[in-house]
Amino acid sequence: MSLLVSHIQKQYNHQKAVDDISFEVHPGEIVGFLGPNGAGKSTTLKMIAGILAPDAGKITLNNAAVQIDSIDAKKIIGYLPESNALYKDLYVKEYLQFLGAVHHLKNIPDRIKEVIDLLQLGSMQHKKIGELSKGYQQRVGIAAAILHQPALLLLDEPTSGLDPNQLIEIREVIKHLSKHSMILFSSHILQEVTAVCNRVLVMHQGKLVANEPIASLLKPRSNNLHILFEEEISHLTEHLSKLSLDIVSIDKHLLVVKTAEGKDVKKIVMQFALDMGLNIERLHTEEASLEEIFKLLTH
Repeated sequence: MSLLVSHIQKQYNHQKAVDDISFEVHPGEIVGFLGPNGAGKSTTLKMIAGILAPDAGKITLNNAAVQIDSIDAKKIIGYLPESNALYKDLYVKEYLQFLGAVHHLKNIPDRIKEVIDLLQLGSMQHKKIGELSKGYQQRVGIAAAILHQPALLLLDEPTSGLDPNQLIEIREVIKHLSKHSMILFSSHILQEVTAVCNRVLVMHQGKLVANEPIASLLKPRSNNLHILFEEEISHLTEHLSKLSLDIVSIDKHLLVVKTAEGKDVKKIVMQFALDMGLNIERLHTEEASLEEIFKLLTH
């Protein structure tokens, strides 16, 4: 079972909110959906969820067209919208029981217990949703989206309103859910996307400007190796010049060298540190951050 989005478009008056985009999501994948406000992410998610109809193009899930077989498609789609609209006068457990009945689930009490345990909502299950903090309301929204064990999970800003500890917990929940669902989620927290996703889609002005695995997107920008020493090394220029290294720069504590094919630069540097009685604090290549890539793609 896979999600296939093929050349979909959506226009409001004279503005193209989504302009001819195509991509796929496969079982086990966690795909991050990035883009500035107004890029078309939420509109795309609504079309995939069957809430909006595309003006052109096709969306298929498990080889069935979402526009044509919308009821069947919705049975295997879980969707947490950005607004996270909840029945705030209902108690948490009461709300999940209501949704279980809507989905015609079997063993509703057992499934509710599984979801409550997964989202750590046990202490909140007998409280009204309106009495909960924004972070816990977000958890209830996720619980509602996964209650029927969907094959495709669409999460629009799922970590909104969560504190750092809750972010870590929800990150682990999302990883756990990917064992049974393919997941597409939008987020403005780029660190979360880096930590959780296999692949990233980036939208800008309605167009898809990137569809890359995280590892490929963050590949090293150069073949330079940065070595940070605990001690100052600026006075060791003469010793460093005797090494078979292509040195780019020497700062107080930082040595930057070019790596070369067939030459074990790290081994040479480690031996130099050992001979001189130096301690290496950090050693790394130059990598682009997701923030830098995001700015580059959306400007």
